[in-house]
Order: sequence, then structure tokens, then C-alpha cells
Amino acid sequence: IAVLGVPPNWYKTAAYRARAVREPREVLKEFGVRLGDDVEVRVWDSTSELRYLVLPQRPRGTEEWDEARLAEIVTRNAMIGTERDLAVAREEG
Repeated sequence: IAVLGVPPNWYKTAAYRARAVREPREVLKEFGVRLGDDVEVRVWDSTSELRYLVLPQRPRGTEEWDEARLAEIVTRNAMIGTERDLAVAREEG
């Protein structure tokens, strides 16, 4: 089942996967993600028997929101771990 749709071809290439392991911070920067030095980055590869699920962090100011309202601001990039700060302003705006 493809929860987020079919991944792009480049995502599955050996070159991309190797680079994501070698220089994960650089790959994340290309998605617009800037991490502080205090943030540890670990790269885990999935196999046919093991999959990982990325759970986006709850944005500040959404503590009282229900699941339906939160779902409106979750993006595909947040679900694959390449967007950290979900913009509450998009919802409020």
C-alpha cells in the first residue's frame, strides 16, 4: 500500500540512498531543512521486512486542536521527515 503515493525514481536510486547515508544533513538542506548542531541525525534504511514511520512533531500552539484540524496542516514532506516546522500560520492565515 502506498500511503504517500509512488516515490519518485531518484528516491530509489543507489546514488541517492548512499548520499543520504554519507551526508544526511546536506540532503535535508536540499529539502529546506536546517538542523542545529544539537540535533542528532540517524539514517536507517528500510528493508522488505522492516519499515519506518516518521511522525511529525506537534507544532506549537496546536495543543487544543483535534486530529482533523491537525491533518489539514500536515504535508507530504512532514510525513517523510523533510519538513520540521509545520506552518500553523497556513491554517490560521
